[in-house]
Amino acid sequence: MNPGIGAPELIVLAVLALIVVGPKDLPMMFRRVGRFAGQARQMARDFQRSFDDMGREAEMSDLRREIEALKSGNPVAKAKRDLDEVTRDLASLEHETVVERKLAAAEKDHSIVSAKKPSAKEDIAPSEPQQPTVEPYQSPKKKVKKPAAEE
Repeated sequence: MNPGIGAPELIVLAVLALIVVGPKDLPMMFRRVGRFAGQARQMARDFQRSFDDMGREAEMSDLRREIEALKSGNPVAKAKRDLDEVTRDLASLEHETVVERKLAAAEKDHSIVSAKKPSAKEDIAPSEPQQPTVEPYQSPKKKVKKPAAEE
């Protein structure tokens, strides 16, 4: 019961309803009041459900944002990206080192070749710097053994 309405107040309301409405229409009036009270409760429940649904949707959107933040700030994925970047840097550095070694070897071979064969062009100051040249690779020739003469 409501704290403002007690038993004496309800008795007074029932007597007034009996006098005003009359004993014949009193049950029909109580049915209408009951239906009205039921509809009011139903509307209150729907109103509360809609607020609960909005609250759940707000919580879900907050959770989605948190999950996206965790995915983007994933330390494992970040570490993997960093490792991939370092691997690419090392590969390019290794490639550069190999190229430098080949150039140094080519320059060394060029200086050995030019020391062996001085040419007339080198005696005259060249107008343009010459690029180091590398001798083409020649596979070693196979020696064919001749059969020994039979006696």
